[in-house]
Amino acid sequence: MNKLCLTCLTLGWLFVCLIVADPTYAQDNKIDTDFKTATIERLNSLMVENYVFPDVAKETADDLNKKLKAGEFDAFDTPQSFAEALTKAVQAINKDKHMRIRPTPPRESPDNSPERLIEEHLDILERSQGNMAGFKAAKRLDGNIGYLDLRGFAAVGNGGPVADHYMQLLSGADAIIIDLRKNGGGDPNMVQYLCSFFFDKKVHLNSLYWRGGDQTQEFWTLDQVGGKKMPDVPLFVLTSNYTFSGAEEFSYNMQTQKRATLVGETTGGGANPGGTFPINEKLMVFIPTGRAINPITGTNWEGVGVVPEVKTSAEEALDKAVSLATEAAEKYRKQRHERNKGLLTQLHKSINQFEENGSD
Repeated sequence: MNKLCLTCLTLGWLFVCLIVADPTYAQDNKIDTDFKTATIERLNSLMVENYVFPDVAKETADDLNKKLKAGEFDAFDTPQSFAEALTKAVQAINKDKHMRIRPTPPRESPDNSPERLIEEHLDILERSQGNMAGFKAAKRLDGNIGYLDLRGFAAVGNGGPVADHYMQLLSGADAIIIDLRKNGGGDPNMVQYLCSFFFDKKVHLNSLYWRGGDQTQEFWTLDQVGGKKMPDVPLFVLTSNYTFSGAEEFSYNMQTQKRATLVGETTGGGANPGGTFPINEKLMVFIPTGRAINPITGTNWEGVGVVPEVKTSAEEALDKAVSLATEAAEKYRKQRHERNKGLLTQLHKSINQFEENGSD
């Protein structure tokens, strides 16, 4: 670790320690019974109004009220501990891993000046570019196997050009491995975009039902992508129990379309997209407002995860996939050779026939 990083870490920890040691901060960070009662009342209202399953929202709200009345939240006197207790209580009823209550990050005094807004936008853009929109690494393994380590699905607007670059690096491989073992999800439009590289026909990948407006949004493969399509290249997807949300959709899309072989662990089991709602000045909640509907199975992976065809530990998944991809690549090369041989033979026959007809 260089001196600059060490200095930054030291200052960072010093800042945290000073804040925690500050009695004013500790006092402001304490919560009382009135706060908890108001929080649960507001949380229940948000769930009932927005959660994709209204009946489950009502059941969850009733359970929170019972727990509050029974004093089950009395021991939690900070936003962090209360948020964790609420999340555990909520998920015990709705089984929805997307729904989480978190403390609201502290804010500086508001600055809505144009200069500040521009700075924030540039900061988001630079962070997106800095982590390469979730594309961690791409390389060519022995046997002409392409490998992509994908850690997230960024918005297509910022991430599209990055995706095109990395997919170009995979182009020409005789088998491809996409590693989603450390991917927690992201934008469904990027999932759709990357899936489109592996199909040459119009395919219905997934649908999202949104409670708001009672509408269903369909996601089909795109006719045009920023690179060469690879519809017949053998594809392997690595998964772990950390693989979640959009990364699960990519895996499930490919699995149900029989386009890829999944290798690794059963995924986390989060299929319901949504958004973040402020509860009060100290807490916020992510509420799923939609649910995925696969056009083939009619359901999704919520609560159960995506189960790979080849089950192995996350640590051993890459080695197993490389072994499978090596065999698949060899078969793919032979099939390509035979296909090209057939085309050349047919072309040669056509030329001979043309020359014979021309000599008559």
